[in-house]
Amino acid sequence: MMRTPLGWSATALACVLATAAHAAPREDIPLATGWRFQLGDAPAAAEGAAFDDSRWEAVSVPHSWNRMGGSAKRRADYQDVHGAGWYRLHFASPAALNGRQAWLQFDAASEIADVWLNGAYLGQHKGGFARFRLDATKALHPSGDNVLVVRVDNSSPKTPGSPTRDIIPMSGDFPIYGGLYRPVALVLTAPVHIAMTDFGGPGTYATVTRADEKGAEASLLTRLENMSARPEKVTVEAQAIDPSGKIAATASSTTAVAAGSKGAVRQRLIFDHPALWDGTDAPRLYRLRVTLRDAAGVAIDEVEQPLGLRTVRIDPDKGFFLNGRHVLLRGVSRHQDRPDKGWAITNADIDEDFALIREIGANTVRLAHYQHADRAYADADRDGLAVWAEIPLVDRSAPWDQDETSPGLAANAEQQLRELIHQNFNHPSIVVWSIANEVNLEAAKGRGTSHARPLLERLREVVHEEDPSRPATLADCCGSIPSEARPGLDTVAGITDVIGYNRYFGWYAKTPEDLTPELNRLHALYPHQPISISEYGAGGALTQHSDDPRGGPIAAFGRPHPEEVENDVLERTWPQIAALPYVWASWVWNLTDFSNEQRNEGDLTDTNDKGLVTFDRKTRKDAFYYYKANWSKVPFVHLVGRRYTDRATPLAEVKAYSNAASARLSLNGRDLGTAPCSGGICRWENVALQPGDNRFVASAAGAADDAMAWRFTGAANRWRIRSGTLTGGASPDGTLWASDVHVSGGEGHFRDQPSKSRGGEPGPVHAVAGKADQTPYGSWRSGRFSYAIPVSPGRYRVTLHFFEPDASTKPGDRLFDVKAQGRAVATGIDVAKESGGAFRALQRSVMVKVADGPLRLDFVPVKGDAILSALAVDRVGS
Repeated sequence: MMRTPLGWSATALACVLATAAHAAPREDIPLATGWRFQLGDAPAAAEGAAFDDSRWEAVSVPHSWNRMGGSAKRRADYQDVHGAGWYRLHFASPAALNGRQAWLQFDAASEIADVWLNGAYLGQHKGGFARFRLDATKALHPSGDNVLVVRVDNSSPKTPGSPTRDIIPMSGDFPIYGGLYRPVALVLTAPVHIAMTDFGGPGTYATVTRADEKGAEASLLTRLENMSARPEKVTVEAQAIDPSGKIAATASSTTAVAAGSKGAVRQRLIFDHPALWDGTDAPRLYRLRVTLRDAAGVAIDEVEQPLGLRTVRIDPDKGFFLNGRHVLLRGVSRHQDRPDKGWAITNADIDEDFALIREIGANTVRLAHYQHADRAYADADRDGLAVWAEIPLVDRSAPWDQDETSPGLAANAEQQLRELIHQNFNHPSIVVWSIANEVNLEAAKGRGTSHARPLLERLREVVHEEDPSRPATLADCCGSIPSEARPGLDTVAGITDVIGYNRYFGWYAKTPEDLTPELNRLHALYPHQPISISEYGAGGALTQHSDDPRGGPIAAFGRPHPEEVENDVLERTWPQIAALPYVWASWVWNLTDFSNEQRNEGDLTDTNDKGLVTFDRKTRKDAFYYYKANWSKVPFVHLVGRRYTDRATPLAEVKAYSNAASARLSLNGRDLGTAPCSGGICRWENVALQPGDNRFVASAAGAADDAMAWRFTGAANRWRIRSGTLTGGASPDGTLWASDVHVSGGEGHFRDQPSKSRGGEPGPVHAVAGKADQTPYGSWRSGRFSYAIPVSPGRYRVTLHFFEPDASTKPGDRLFDVKAQGRAVATGIDVAKESGGAFRALQRSVMVKVADGPLRLDFVPVKGDAILSALAVDRVGS
């Protein structure tokens, strides 16, 4: 029996298709099942109808052959093959073609697709993210079996001689999955139809020229194609159907289209007292229905598109305005991949992401760094989210074997930009077209040069040509300040109408508090270019935790990535952004963790862990709730730190995120009182943990209670602290050590180089001699620093752990004193001398009486920096 897309017999499918052919003037027949696939190149005969593909793998489309990310160790089904993959499909001809045109429509194929039907070569498409169509009319059999063959190639552009040498992106912080990863369909149209060859677009495009509560107007352009051998007189009827289902505006125009030619009709739609598309408050959508009728009045083609009546303005000083109303745009960026599917995701997967975006209270989404599936833009329309739409011009603007933009790369970037705009023109959610992301990053890192301006200036003009109603933008990482530019690193700020800055202060550079001065400087340099924050964020690992997220150095490109550090960076960043009126939008990077075969960071492999939600979408990290507390109006309270269950300190801060004015906390049924919630954060300081289980319950007005449990196996007034590090540890006897906490001053250091991303492995382990238990010796703090440990009055033994981390330090090179409660308890400590050399353990114990207040320890340099690896505090008397 002949194979068909649905697994039916050819006769049965033909009957269904014949019935469907009379149901509407245009037919869209999915080609989803029954495919055969082979990874790697196939014999030349594979393009022919007679080729035996029975041994190829049976797959359904959408399909992607790559898998990576989302697990601590490299997953068992990891697959990062780049190159050719072949697809073959047998399907039955529709029974009643009736002289209609047949088109093969691919919603995306990564990255180069060559297509044959019944052995006839139909064409090629370059670019992995946009819809394309090929005319299959002559190659389609009038009846019986058809064989569709597609060769897809996702070869790396870095490989010498690669067929993707000139196809963007050149690189990026995301993998290029291979495959037919979006739907494929056979589309049947009349010979005269609304354009099918218009960069994959719908052929009809509405521009809102005026919109307020009294009235609105839209200019409509419909492109036509006549593929018949005679001229045709046709009528274009346009109807705008309002959210209640009523026809709100109409237009009708008659025109003649010459044989074998194209035409266009321009019309106006006038609305009286329209329902405006007004963002998340009221995302009211119209449906635009364009019907093409022949001279006898018979409908021969029809297209439906979304229509939102709204106006947008972006002011360089005052920000974003929707329908004349100022709106602070705050949201997230999104990548499309999933750990078990790669890019071959479903509409349900996309809907799940947008449900998360709605839950967090965002009103904008950056769909980075490429064209997403149409469903994503449609969901944004429905939800009232302002969208940043983007092409994949990422990291560099030239092929890897040269520094200047090649004609082929320029042409491909322009093609992908026109595809993005044509295919998504009618989505009211889209407010800006982005032409690039971090396009000079490689040059900024010293890998080659960047001469991106000519290409970017051309792409800006393409945006203006295709859609004057929306501004062009780009996301910049590097070289924004003219004085910081250098030969081979050009400045890309100032080119586009508006701009986004990717700034990771507090993670990759400086501190979060450096963001405001940087933005003020950029605003002063480019006062007429509206500024947004297109990326900011930090990594967050579910299994790595910190008692003080500012207590040590950050391993941004490696491990660890304590979840509390992500919280801290974002808590310090968002208030700055919200306070700057000229920042028209901001997007946290990223909604979810996502794959990258070059990253081994946090507690994951092949994964970027900056998401507010895990890669599998199953766990909302604490940071998700921080933004929900600031953005959402739905009452809730969320206790922070629920995954940091085993606690090393007898006193701890308990924190909740809530959009309530205050929250109440109890511990094992005992009321701990009410705390105000400022900026979405509610805090209870120095909560005394009880031995064993500690169950916390938080409540807030209008919100469901939230609970979490911590375990504490230590004792009151007993502290174990690792100095200079963000993470604690456990000794072989089970003793828990906290990360560095209650400290001020100095600088933290890793003893051993943390593992690096981009395939790197951890550096060598420098074990400290003289101690079997290495837990107190995994890091150190240096400089002038102090501890203020909250203990009750009494006598304490303080044990100090040291090792000399610098092999070049000789006895006498480093000397320092230690004071307790302001009195010297150890002077002239010379670790190198007393321990016998570098990386050898030294212990000092001192007795301290605390009358009131905290236990205060000061480490005072005499010559060079003071150092400390860990400290232990034990109460020994009253």
